Amino acid sequence: MDTAVAVLPLFAMIGLGFFAGRIGLFSEAAVGGLVNYIYFFALPPMLIALLSTADPARLADGGAFMLAMFLVEATVAGLAILWAWRAYGRGALGLPGFGILGFSAIFANGVFLGVPLCIAAFGPEAAAPTFLMVTLDILLFVVVTFMLELGRVGGARAAAAAARAIATNPVILATLAGLALAVLSLRLPTLAQAFVDFVAPAAAPAALFALGATLALRRMSRAAARPAAVIVALKLFVQPALAAAVLFAWPGLDPVWRLAGVVFTAGPVGLNAYLFARRYEIGVAPVSTAIVASTALSIFTLTGLLFLLT
Repeated sequence: MDTAVAVLPLFAMIGLGFFAGRIGLFSEAAVGGLVNYIYFFALPPMLIALLSTADPARLADGGAFMLAMFLVEATVAGLAILWAWRAYGRGALGLPGFGILGFSAIFANGVFLGVPLCIAAFGPEAAAPTFLMVTLDILLFVVVTFMLELGRVGGARAAAAAARAIATNPVILATLAGLALAVLSLRLPTLAQAFVDFVAPAAAPAALFALGATLALRRMSRAAARPAAVIVALKLFVQPALAAAVLFAWPGLDPVWRLAGVVFTAGPVGLNAYLFARRYEIGVAPVSTAIVASTALSIFTLTGLLFLLT
């Protein structure tokens, strides 16, 4: 698949959202409502539709792959947090700020770009590792949600509030539901499946539109540009380089899984990082800027990477 063809529709929706925000069709409150719709109603069906079709036999073979990728993501997130600690100090960002920064540096645009790109480049065998990567990234929502809720609530009741937020998080619940359907080889009832298939495609365009409107309504400051640059550097260059080093040194992995893992991690910052930042109103400016900048650069970085690997 031509990388530019895969990425340009994303930019088109971002541009439409930006235009709508600039001419006043969408206010700050309207964008907030749209984000709530995506987060609670559009994204969960999309995740169920994606994960429920995974091959359970292939997913069961991915333990070593998941461990390798978890080590890569934990290392890169640690680097992002370490940079923020040194640049701003311990108390400047707080636990939620560190969580958003670390999450944005490792969360790839896997659903809308990574999965179709890897399958197109390496064939159907790349489906299983990319599904596992999507699952791993979404399970990281648990950690991020915990950090954000601890920062939001604070005090002795923070842990209970965080646990309650995780247990009722629609994204986490949809992930678990999709995986359960795949592992048990079950299918949704016909009417439920028809609803999921109808709603799921709305998540990506709506999220991209909301991202563009946010960029139009919020002016970028120099202070926000600095962490955005760090996020882009870690996401597009450090993470795929580390993934290549770990995956190609890890014994027993399928060659296609190694290639798919590297390409997947080289994707731009994913939209869910923006949805988290916007929902909790933490780091919205640097995260939204990092998404747009990394998506633009990925046209060239992914094309070059695919040329090298294929």
